[in-house]
Amino acid sequence: MIRRTARAAAIELWLPIVAVAVVWVATTRSESFYFPPLQQVAHTFQQMWLFDRIGSDAVPSVRNFLAGLVIATVIGIGAGLVLALREGLYDAAHPVFEFMRSVPGIVLVPVGLVLMGVGDEMKIAVIAYGTIWPILLGTIDGVRSLDPLVRDMMRSYHIPFHHRLLRVVLPGASPQILAGARISVALGVVLIIASEYVASTHGIGYVQLQAERTFAIPEMWSALLLLGILGYTSNVVFRGIERYLLRWYYGLRKAGQGGSAS
Repeated sequence: MIRRTARAAAIELWLPIVAVAVVWVATTRSESFYFPPLQQVAHTFQQMWLFDRIGSDAVPSVRNFLAGLVIATVIGIGAGLVLALREGLYDAAHPVFEFMRSVPGIVLVPVGLVLMGVGDEMKIAVIAYGTIWPILLGTIDGVRSLDPLVRDMMRSYHIPFHHRLLRVVLPGASPQILAGARISVALGVVLIIASEYVASTHGIGYVQLQAERTFAIPEMWSALLLLGILGYTSNVVFRGIERYLLRWYYGLRKAGQGGSAS
């Protein structure tokens, strides 16, 4: 198990390590104002994000990101189940949420400022709005793709609705739900910055924007580096959660591949 994990990590990380090494060497003697040596950016990153600004800027951004994603997950799965299980309601609501889905979350930042002010509530609302749609649509597609024979069998055996929902519908739709949630994680990282670019006093996006305005180039690149690390880390964590929740699904796929091979 340990050897397999180490091998998978080596396969995934060798290219980023090589890329960092190449950039490090290539920029060692860089005299460009806009592209400072990577060593200088790394030193600035250590000073800013490992000590100085982690509590005042990094933690609030991560907290807003997680809060918005949790809200989007709860509402997206709940609303998706209702819409998928009620054909008439889905047909009536489809034009509405297709219209709302076409409006990017970034565009709603000025609206959020007017309605909720410049606090964290506005940022959480923007993140939640922008990340809810992949989860909602994934839930609807997952539930609607269940075999109709399975639904008819559950009804014929008079299985209580909550047992059908928790033991059949949600597990059957979970691959599509989690596929949508993975997209939402990536969107949430983008919306962190968008929500902090306007009328904000803290956060990673605020730090990056202030560095850009004051031509503090190493600080600007260090904030960008932190965003990349945050996006990669959140993706790795989500992949681990996804493997755990869908262990039965991957087991069935593996068994099916083994059966077809034999």
